[in-house]
Formats: sequence, C-alpha cells, structure tokens
Amino acid sequence: MGNQVEIWKSYPYISGIEVSKMGRVRTIDRVVSSEKGKRSLKGRILKQYLKHNGYLQVGLSVGGKQVTKLVHRLVAQTFLPNPDNLPQTNHKNCIRTNNNVENLEWCTSSYDAKYREKHGVSQAEKIGHPLFAINLSTLKFSRFETQSEAGRTLGVNQANINAVIKGRQKTAYGFWFVNDDGHAVDVVKSKLHDIGKTGLKI
Repeated sequence: MGNQVEIWKSYPYISGIEVSKMGRVRTIDRVVSSEKGKRSLKGRILKQYLKHNGYLQVGLSVGGKQVTKLVHRLVAQTFLPNPDNLPQTNHKNCIRTNNNVENLEWCTSSYDAKYREKHGVSQAEKIGHPLFAINLSTLKFSRFETQSEAGRTLGVNQANINAVIKGRQKTAYGFWFVNDDGHAVDVVKSKLHDIGKTGLKI
C-alpha cells in the first residue's frame, strides 16, 4: 500500500465487517458462542475473487450463512453518501478491479451504460491479452483482462502464468491458464472434462 494510510470503517449493513478506502475487506476480532462454549476469532483480510464479468467479490458470513458481496458496492456503501438512493456504482477509470473509493461514484443505470460507452475500456485493459484461469482444486474458472491482473488476484507470479499459456509448464500454484481468444470457453470446458477424467493429474 506504499506510504498511504489505509483508512478502515465499519460496513453499515453487516456487523463485524470493516471496509477500507483502498478496496479491501476484513473481519474484526470477535468472540463467538457455540455448544462448546465461547471462543475468540481473530479478524482477517478477506480474499477477493474475480467474477466472470470482471468484478471482485468476497464471501461473508451473515447469520451463519455464507453470502457473496461485490467489493465495489461494499466500498461505496461504506464511504460514499447516496442521498438520492442511486442504484449503480460506476468505476471512473473503467477498471472494475480498482475499488479505491476515489475511483467510485453512485449513478443511475443509464449513466453507467453511457459512461462505459463513451469512455470504453481503460488503456490498461487494452494492453495485454484476456485469459481464463482454472482453479484445479475447485474446478471453477475466472476471466481476467491481463496476466498481471490474474497474478495480483490469485497470488501467482506472472512469469509462471505466461509459461503455462505458452506450454512451457503444465500448472502454476494450483491453476491452469489459457488465453481468451474467442474459443477459450470451449477449451476450458474440454480441459475441465479432461481434469475430471484424470483426477486432476495434468
């Protein structure tokens, strides 16, 4: 995070959750009760997952049930006033993974669509090649705009991602990668089928 001070604030709609202005989400230290008595749980930064549409999400426990929430919505609801009750949250630089509060604004659905149409994708999205990643443990796949984005989100070295795509190595950190060249979805489905048949031995 550099020298910038990260400011955290309680999420107003779910207790025990804090959101930072830089787009991170965490639980706080708390005491929980069970049949075995009370125990302390230490707060932690929640891992974020990329949806197929390019937005980041986190899993939260609400009333004993797991729910998923979009990170940009959590940041906006925590830090940005919305007196007109606008329904959408726009990314000003069109990068859906940049959930810094300064990059977000409340807007109408029509504004959101027109903004994207006017400004298009960001320069960062134009550079690089979109790709898919398969988690070999869960068999779920995610789409990323660039290898660097995939590396940051999944915690995988970009050189290893490129090596998998180029065929120089089979997997990287429990993931398999392929470029999104218009036929990648079929390739991914085929790979998932092969993984299932070989018991993840790829």
